[in-house]
Order: sequence, then structure tokens, then C-alpha cells
Amino acid sequence: MSGLLTLRDFKGPVITVQCKPCGRQGELDRKALVKQFGASMRFVDLRRRMAMGCDKMHCSDGQDRCGTGFPCLLEAGVAIELKEPT
Repeated sequence: MSGLLTLRDFKGPVITVQCKPCGRQGELDRKALVKQFGASMRFVDLRRRMAMGCDKMHCSDGQDRCGTGFPCLLEAGVAIELKEPT
């Protein structure tokens, strides 16, 4: 799959979100997310929204060390590109 993955690309009813370093995890209703953000919402942008307030997202050295991810994508066999192409 080329480009950045969107909600449209993932067909499962539930999107799992997890941050191993923080111990946070949850499930999000895909239809509700599509209704709120639109089907073109990219997972990289959804990750930023889910990790808002995370101290590890914006470290003083400029590195993103937040572990927020979507295990459902791995289970579905799709990959997420965390950094936008330059």
C-alpha cells in the first residue's frame, strides 16, 4: 500500500490504540471516527490526536518518543508510515 494510510483504507469496525511505554490502550469505533474526522483522516494525524498531551511526543531534543500506535493495523497486515515523505 503506497502513501499514508487513512480511515478509508482500514475496513475493521474497531481501531485499537495502544502506548506501551505509558500503559495506555483502548478501542475506537471506526464509524464514529469517520463521522467525526472524515474517511480521509490519516492514521498519522489520528495518532497525533490520540497522543495529545503526551510528554514524549515532543521531547526537548525534537524527537518523537511517544509509543502510541494501532495494533489493529498489524493484525490486519497493513503498515503505517509514521513520518510524512519528504
